[in-house]
Formats: sequence, C-alpha cells, structure tokens
Amino acid sequence: MTADLIFRPIGGPDEIDLFNAFPGPYNDRLAEDLETGRRRYEWLWLALHDGRPVARVGWWSSRAGGPPEVLDTIDMGETLDGLTSHDTGRALARPTPLDAGGDPGAVDLAERLLRAAMGAVLPPGTPPPPCVLQPVPVDWRDDETAGRLTKARVEVVERTGGRMFVERLRYRWTAGTPLPEPSRRLTFREAGGDEETVALLEGILSGTLDAYSRADIARSSIEEYAREQYHSELLTYPSPREWWRVGLTPGGEPVGLVVPARNSYAFILAYIGVAEGHRGHGYVNDLLAEGTRLLAGHGATQIMADTDLANTPMSKAFTRAGYQNHARRLDLTWG
Repeated sequence: MTADLIFRPIGGPDEIDLFNAFPGPYNDRLAEDLETGRRRYEWLWLALHDGRPVARVGWWSSRAGGPPEVLDTIDMGETLDGLTSHDTGRALARPTPLDAGGDPGAVDLAERLLRAAMGAVLPPGTPPPPCVLQPVPVDWRDDETAGRLTKARVEVVERTGGRMFVERLRYRWTAGTPLPEPSRRLTFREAGGDEETVALLEGILSGTLDAYSRADIARSSIEEYAREQYHSELLTYPSPREWWRVGLTPGGEPVGLVVPARNSYAFILAYIGVAEGHRGHGYVNDLLAEGTRLLAGHGATQIMADTDLANTPMSKAFTRAGYQNHARRLDLTWG
C-alpha cells in the first residue's frame, strides 16, 4: 500500500466530494466555508491509496483571509456510528475498519498525513492552532466503537506533540422546550461602552473556571486578557451588540454579563459569567434565562452553548434551563 499512497491537499471544487467521502459534521457546509474563505483548499488534505481516500485532515478559520485557527477534521478509515450532523440531523455512517486485510494501522497513516499537512499549511516556528474534536458522543468512554475512534483521533494528535487540554460539554436548547422563567430579582440592560464592559469582564474573569481563560490569564493578566477577549472574540460576532445584557441588582449593581449571539452557522450563547463578588447566589440562572429568552424572541429554534466538563455550576444551570447535553468536544493543544 505504501508505494501507492499519496498525501496532498484537494485541488479545487471538483474534489469536495472526494474530501467528503468520509461522513462528518462539517461536510454539509464545506462548500460554503470554502466560498466565504473560512476554509481553503490547501488546508484540506487527503491520504489517497490508488485514488481512494483513506484518511483526511482539515483546518478552519473564523474569518476570510485569516490564518488557520482550528484543526477540526481528522478521519481515518472509521466513522462514528450513531452520531448526526449538528447542522442537518443526518445520520453518519457505520464504522468501516481501514486496517482489515493487512493494511497499515489507521492511526499510523493519519499521523503521517497530519505531519505532512502541518508542514505545508502552518507557518514554521509557531505553535499549531488547537485541535477541536466534535461532536464526540456523550458516552464515548463507555461505548466501545465511539471510544475506539475518539481515542484514535486523540492519539494522532498526541503523536505529533499535542496534548489533551480540556473536555467540554455541548448543550442545545430547541424550540418546543419550555423557556426558562424571566428573573424576578435582577433587571437587565444593554451592555455599556467598551471600557465599562471590559471592566465587567475583568470582574468575571477573576476566579473563572474556564480552562482557556485561565491559561490566557496565566500568559498575560486579567486586564490584558479581558480587553483581548472583548475585541478579538466578542465584538467579532455578526449579530447586534445590542443583544448583550448586563444583569443588575435592585440597587443597580452589575452582577454579570450574558452575550446572546449568532455566529456564521447558528444562534449561540457566546458568553455568560457572574462577577466574582456576586457568585454563590445562583445569578447564572437569571443570566442564562435572559439570554435564552432573547434569542428565542429573535426566532431561534436551536441555541448552542458549551462549557467545560469541570464547570459543574454552569452545566447544572444549562440543565435547569432546559438545555440538553447532546455531545462533548475534546480540545487538544500544542506547546
């Protein structure tokens, strides 16, 4: 097999179907992502044996013209059974082992492909962007098939120097689920100006349980990261900033912020947090209810949200508000 094995990016729109020979959650929007510049043909790599795809990897960016931000596709000879595309609800195919009949191991092959692609796609001397594996079944540790493929993908990344960073829970609210009741103890207003909102973020980030925030704060400071998060993340959503809501006590003191938003694909709760001095009162439930109700009022039939597996208060709040934990995601990083 080795002599006939080729690693290369896809050559253009006529090879989208070749890349999509593997079922996956992003196949249905791949063409759109390529048109908008969130993906590039040179970021989508295949391992081909006699012209047949046997592994693939691919990167994604949140904006046209930007560098690759996330390695979000690693497929090798098997596909998860029982998962569905989170965009279309279409069932994914049953697993088909690659290494039957004496072929090289699927993990070995995918590792070689990823190394070749990383060498061509990523700027030399810079850490690779994170790898995000999703949707991972909620029971992936208990389900033999899901566990085997999930562990194989993780191993591919680990062999290239990556490591597990955080496991996250994916939540979804769907129309027909009762809306959470509006808060009876907080009032809400639109978020204020830049400096006021950054200052509120600083209070929320102090003592945060979020793994990414903690790591970024450790590399800089709360003040620097709050400003970076505000400008580089929260302001980049195409939905109106007027949707953002600050929760206020009866005395008018801000206790937290919720950022209902819409990204390129779905309605989301982009951010939710309670300032350090106001934790322990369950205000996250009030903020979550307000954000959910606002998006539903703007026509959302699904609302997506994530939180770290270790963030028990947030995961319990999602459950109370009628969100379902429909999947997990695994984030791995290099460096």
